[in-house]
Amino acid sequence: MANLLSTTRDLLTSSKNLRKDIVKTTPWVFNFRIKAIRWLVSESNFDLSSIFDELAPQIEGLRSNPKLEVLTENILFAVRCNKRVVKYMSQTGTISDDTMSTAIVTLPEINYEQFLASIAVANVDDATCQSIIDMTNASLLIEFITLAAVLIDDEGLKVSSKTIHDLEFLIADAAQEYSALAMEMGLLPSSKSSQIQAQHIPADKNFHKEQKQLSELGLNDFAKTFDN
Repeated sequence: MANLLSTTRDLLTSSKNLRKDIVKTTPWVFNFRIKAIRWLVSESNFDLSSIFDELAPQIEGLRSNPKLEVLTENILFAVRCNKRVVKYMSQTGTISDDTMSTAIVTLPEINYEQFLASIAVANVDDATCQSIIDMTNASLLIEFITLAAVLIDDEGLKVSSKTIHDLEFLIADAAQEYSALAMEMGLLPSSKSSQIQAQHIPADKNFHKEQKQLSELGLNDFAKTFDN
């Protein structure tokens, strides 16, 4: 955690090409995620939905920092995308907190490189492998930028407006990619999904409204709309 925080501070305050350099943090964020999840499972009753519910108010608190207002909105949108996937998978019986807890406890602790290797040898086609990797990377980017925003606010880091704008764009982009891949892989329903009606799971109108905004405005304009 100390190494990840130190690297994050350096990137935020000195990186000349944040979009390129931020990719280098992916293995560290993944490794920390695995350790954190295993710790959460071992220390308490694991409830993934409640984690999202507890996270949202903490992120809302970042609104008090004027320069983080747009970034906060984009982070909240990304978190909602994460939560919708988990909720839909739970409703359709794809996952449950109990089965996830058991899987996490019994699986060995792997790093990012081992994760990539395991996907490469999995019994799935290349396109599915790439979708899994891309969706994972998008979620890791969301986590990194959320951490970055908290650091900027908590420590009063001197971060340029360009860097903050880059963060706004990157997390909106990651949220859109995450959602699109989730739909493609059947982990989130599309607006025309007949499966929703068959299983009596209500369509998420707010989600599709946000997706429409992304499509019509483009990511740059999408981020800017929150500034109005």
